[in-house]
Amino acid sequence: MKSSLFGIYLLIVVSCNNAPSLEGMFTDKLTGNNAVSYTDVTYAGNKDTVLVTTYSGRVVYRFKNQEQENVLTQLNDEIYVVRYNPVQKQVALSTMQSGIVVIDAKNGKELHKLPVKESWCLKMGYSKNFEYLFASDQKGNRFVWTVNENYKPVNLYESMPKGAIKSIENNVIQLVAKGKVIYWNLTNSTTIKEVAIKFNDFEDIDADGNILNIDRNTLSLYNIPAATIKFTLQHPGWLRPLDNFSQASIDKYKKRGITIKNGYLEEPGYHLPLTSAIFGKDEIFTSSIDRSIRVWGKDSGKLLNSLTGHKATVNKIKLSDDKNQLVSIDLKGGIRFWQIQKNE
Repeated sequence: MKSSLFGIYLLIVVSCNNAPSLEGMFTDKLTGNNAVSYTDVTYAGNKDTVLVTTYSGRVVYRFKNQEQENVLTQLNDEIYVVRYNPVQKQVALSTMQSGIVVIDAKNGKELHKLPVKESWCLKMGYSKNFEYLFASDQKGNRFVWTVNENYKPVNLYESMPKGAIKSIENNVIQLVAKGKVIYWNLTNSTTIKEVAIKFNDFEDIDADGNILNIDRNTLSLYNIPAATIKFTLQHPGWLRPLDNFSQASIDKYKKRGITIKNGYLEEPGYHLPLTSAIFGKDEIFTSSIDRSIRVWGKDSGKLLNSLTGHKATVNKIKLSDDKNQLVSIDLKGGIRFWQIQKNE
């Protein structure tokens, strides 16, 4: 059903803008200036419960309607990516110096340390059936480990095409290379097919072959079967909280015709860079350094809603498995859960 038939109502159900003091906990490495920044988030269940990581090596549970953190573990390393394995009840962490660290999701105990030589991985994930863990490092190396065999490394033959691993499903690896997506059979080490794409990398792909790509402040939706860009979009203006301004300044903005809505000034002409984009059921969600999340119609590209309340750059957004809840994190340790409901 077309997204234009739906009205979307999203409710903020939890917010945390004041992260706890972390003095003495931060290890000065790649980004030695913000210990409280949340770096990644993943659901640890269907909804309401997520795992969040920080540059300071902290791994915490966050729960809907609870402002406090529940610390799972503290690593002496920076963490960039977190993934949850609901089958084994394990958490995989991509770090700067320790490679991939796998911990117990219940007690935080280290179970495995998977080496990544002289590099680090900003791309990592589990296969759809959670039998494999995969990662791609900054030097172009790819790694696959068999979860049920104590994370035994899988031999990836030299014949495997270049490209970062995007997913593994039914023993088929999806690789993203320059100008193409490659499907590689992990069992017999052969290429199944190659598909030409407009972009070299992308944020998300859906079952219909639609790709979301970010180029600074512009999102493009590219359709693989049609080999065309369906539409491009930008965040339409900079949302700034009214409480940042004096009444005199607000009055001045009103005279200039600047829109005031829901406690925010929206200054047109500021299309700030985007940080993330994902497909929902019938929507597209984008986040930005303008501290907002925007909701767009997947078919039309029409702006449906603007989600506000973060006090810093919104750097990551994730959807629950049923796509009925969105979670967002920011660079000041803020987190918000949003319930997605459709008015049918």
